[in-house]
Amino acid sequence: MSTTLPLFWHLSSASKKERLDASVKLIGALEQFQSQFVPANNSGATSGSGSDEEDEDEDEEGPSKSDALDLLNVQDVSYSIRRLVRGLASPRESSRLGFAVALTELLSRIQTVTCSQIVALIVNGSKVQSSMSGQEERDVLFARLFGLTAVVQSGLVVRTGTLNTSASSAADASTLSSFEEVIKELLFLGEKKSWLRESAWWTINLAMDALKDSQVAWRDDAVLKTIQQLFVDYDIWSPEKVALTLKLQGSYPDQDWRKLCSPAFKNPDLLHIGNLQNLARILKATDVQTFVQSNPQLGFALILQLTGVNGNHQFDKLTKTKTVENILTSLDTEGIKKYIEYLLGQMNGPSQTT
Repeated sequence: MSTTLPLFWHLSSASKKERLDASVKLIGALEQFQSQFVPANNSGATSGSGSDEEDEDEDEEGPSKSDALDLLNVQDVSYSIRRLVRGLASPRESSRLGFAVALTELLSRIQTVTCSQIVALIVNGSKVQSSMSGQEERDVLFARLFGLTAVVQSGLVVRTGTLNTSASSAADASTLSSFEEVIKELLFLGEKKSWLRESAWWTINLAMDALKDSQVAWRDDAVLKTIQQLFVDYDIWSPEKVALTLKLQGSYPDQDWRKLCSPAFKNPDLLHIGNLQNLARILKATDVQTFVQSNPQLGFALILQLTGVNGNHQFDKLTKTKTVENILTSLDTEGIKKYIEYLLGQMNGPSQTT
């Protein structure tokens, strides 16, 4: 492990190039170590490069006994996963960015961990304590967000296949329950702090994209469960939820969207003229311009729907202009700002005449 320990320091470098170089070297070394690893028979013992230096973290011994990472991974890999997860809560320089990139890449490369293992490790390592200061609470919440995003972006959240944990048992790389847990934790983060909501819903959007393109046997069940989580269990509406709803309606048109969108919206077509007053209220409840700029994937999804199958009979035809068409030809920041201002103005119009 002495060959990899110095690389963790460089993951916190202010230099992007230095962080990426350290990440590449770390992942390369860990892959090499893992390729030479032979799991012990049901004993939980591991072999590999090994080192007493792992003992430098006093809290390392506890998790190593409960997360079962050592069963199928060389000591360097299991240690690195735990350290990368802990590093997500570090306030030092660019630690969170460097550690998140390395964790995402490592999870995408190794096939010897399960989604439930990593999610449990992230959640248990980012619990808010009553004795924490405001900054400490902020750090652990960001750690949970970055960790869950790494699980999604690495593909682990919908990975197929099984892991032979012993001669008589196996575990699925990902499961319906672990996917549900990821969505639940992201919703929790978005509700816990308003400044986390946009990023949390952006990751939910990534998770739904991954689910749609996946081959997991539980995909259809996950769609139903997630829709239940997003629209029944969680009934608060925001611009992020509006944008994701428009996207999900296009992907899963057979769902009962009239029921799922009520009572917030009278019509399942969120851009229907009868919904404009409520839609305007939701959009005005936050900084829409900031939302669109900081979440281009969701923001553009909302804009694109205005000229798609769910919205082509609305704003341009209602206002007898080519506002949407003109904005979509530019897609520049200034154009988006003007479009949002114009859109809010148009949505306020009907409420003044009714």
